[in-house]
Amino acid sequence: MERRKRILVAALDWGLGHAARCIPIITELQQRNCEVFIASSGRALKLLQKEFPQLTSFELEGYDPQYPASGSMVWSMAFQLPKFLKIISREHYQTERIVSQQKIDVVISDNRYGCFSRRAKSVIITHQLNIQMPKWWKWMQQRVNNYNYKKLKQFSECWVPSILDSFIPALTNSKTDLNVRHIGYVSRFVKKNLEKKYQLCAICSGPEPQRTIFEKMLMKELKKSPLTSIVIRGKTEVMNQYYNKNEKITIANFLTAEAMNEAIEQSEMIIARSGYSTVMDLAKLNRKAILIPTPAQTEQELIAAALTKQKIAYSTQQSKFDLEIALEESKSFAGFMNFDFDSSLLSKAIDSLL
Repeated sequence: MERRKRILVAALDWGLGHAARCIPIITELQQRNCEVFIASSGRALKLLQKEFPQLTSFELEGYDPQYPASGSMVWSMAFQLPKFLKIISREHYQTERIVSQQKIDVVISDNRYGCFSRRAKSVIITHQLNIQMPKWWKWMQQRVNNYNYKKLKQFSECWVPSILDSFIPALTNSKTDLNVRHIGYVSRFVKKNLEKKYQLCAICSGPEPQRTIFEKMLMKELKKSPLTSIVIRGKTEVMNQYYNKNEKITIANFLTAEAMNEAIEQSEMIIARSGYSTVMDLAKLNRKAILIPTPAQTEQELIAAALTKQKIAYSTQQSKFDLEIALEESKSFAGFMNFDFDSSLLSKAIDSLL
């Protein structure tokens, strides 16, 4: 009898998006009778543990990035760079140890540059083949991407979740000799066409302190609104799931993929960050959305601007957010309609890998 393939899936801990998009990949692997192991840190690890409690999990050293409450994101990341480089080195050591002890055949890493092995085939999932720098830092972009390329070359394959190629091709297009495979839209959600229960669904996500700042801003606006809403806080460390702030506002500290799927589908309008994984989820469920990029996070700002230009989703800066104005402006936007999900791309990538 042939031994089951043993796969290690490792997710970055910068918010929950990287872990969330690993969920459908882990599910696909399980359907192929693979023995899956999971590795991450912080809230990302807790999310995967709650989705797959039966799987063996490993805690990697956490990046725990601190986003600035104000000021330059680039300077903030630059000051934290020595810490990040140490963690990349340490997680590589941890990965090699797990591969050796668990006899891992394949490592799939979502944006963890250190999670590769010389003993096993290694794949990195990333949509940042070309990292985009802010306007005042464009002079550094080539140097940053040279380093990015060097790190990506350590992996056998680069899997790119493709959604915004036609809107922001600079993010995912590669003119290098990287072994790139586009795997299409990757979302943990399934469209169910549920009846509406809420007028608004606000999703809080991302590293601190910006996640908390975003939540407080949303709560302030929602309290002034007569609309029924649900706020998903994204706090995996809080065990209780639902409670009522008042008769209009329902709070969810943490929701499983299935429960979050339902909450989004039961809502007429979604308010969220313009993160890459969030956008894929919204496209999968064909939702209308108001997008508020994390301040000074260039990628989210580019995504939000592109979707607004295409009249898909209204976006605004966090400092200028006004719920009443945003709802009025969003009436002229089409929402994430008619996005073609081709699940065969991911299936073919996994079949080729195994």
